[in-house]
Amino acid sequence: MEKVRIAFIGCGRMSSRLQQCIPMIPEFEFVATCDLVEGKAKSNVRKFGALRHYTDYNEMFKNEDLYAVAIVGRPDQMHRDIGIECLKQGYHIYTEKPPASTSDGAKMLADVSKEVGKTGMVGTMWRHAPAHQIAKRLIEEDDFVAVCQYHTRYLAPGPRLSEAGSPFAWPFMLDQVIHPTDGMRFFMGQVTDVYAKGTIDAPTKSVSITVNLGYENGAIGTMTLGTGPVLEAMVFIKGTNNQAIQVFETRKLRRYRVPTWLNSGGGYIDTPTEEWNLNSAYHGINRPGYLEEMQHWAQSLQAGTQPHSSLEDAYQNMRVLDAISQSVETGEVVRIPA
Repeated sequence: MEKVRIAFIGCGRMSSRLQQCIPMIPEFEFVATCDLVEGKAKSNVRKFGALRHYTDYNEMFKNEDLYAVAIVGRPDQMHRDIGIECLKQGYHIYTEKPPASTSDGAKMLADVSKEVGKTGMVGTMWRHAPAHQIAKRLIEEDDFVAVCQYHTRYLAPGPRLSEAGSPFAWPFMLDQVIHPTDGMRFFMGQVTDVYAKGTIDAPTKSVSITVNLGYENGAIGTMTLGTGPVLEAMVFIKGTNNQAIQVFETRKLRRYRVPTWLNSGGGYIDTPTEEWNLNSAYHGINRPGYLEEMQHWAQSLQAGTQPHSSLEDAYQNMRVLDAISQSVETGEVVRIPA
């Protein structure tokens, strides 16, 4: 099958993490890099095997035969605005998260994608991490029955906030909370209602948030979120048959099967447990999920299918972030209409 000809606009730190994956993906032909700073674009050509470099993406479009473009930089000026321009010029796109700084901007990007018939993917890598992929397959097995309860605990060192502002903790929401939100929707589906409480400690700018959630499928869930001394991530999913799946740090997986109950005394003999440690999934990349999301993008482009997380997924994530901030500010349950 013919290789997918791609280019990257933006050659900063995050983009470089993704570009280092491209030589490991045989479906891609890495045609060009583009950055306003020529040294960055030229350096990435040398490091990651692209054919040419540019400082003007319009010149790149004029000279190169491209099928898809990755845009990695600022949300509005790059992901939204250049993303829309790329879609209108006939390219499929990938953008880093967030796709825009507001849900309206994210919807604009998703709407243009539908109008022009081109696909778009957003870099929320949790759903692509191997442990989360395995967890998704396990909860879809018949003996798990149906998911009924979900919990995430997520801490990240930053960004800390220079001011409280409104929407509540919005820099932290866009940079960090979007990851567990997308992961939660990957497992649980559409969110219908949100009740959240949050605080920002004035001297330290430390953020703390708790969220109660309802889902379209009737399940319930919680998220515990905040800034912290280390990056920590935990996911717990329970099924109606009393099985459960737990994932630690996006790479360690534990499955709790149905407990063996005693006939009397209210106790149980044992809870059969299986564990997977997926450290090998790093493949020399900074964190599980980056390589896998680029692989998924390549395979979707070759197959002519819409990748996930799509621009529509990203818009729905932004709606949940809006609802969390609104609930913190009003003290009320926020409903998210279908």
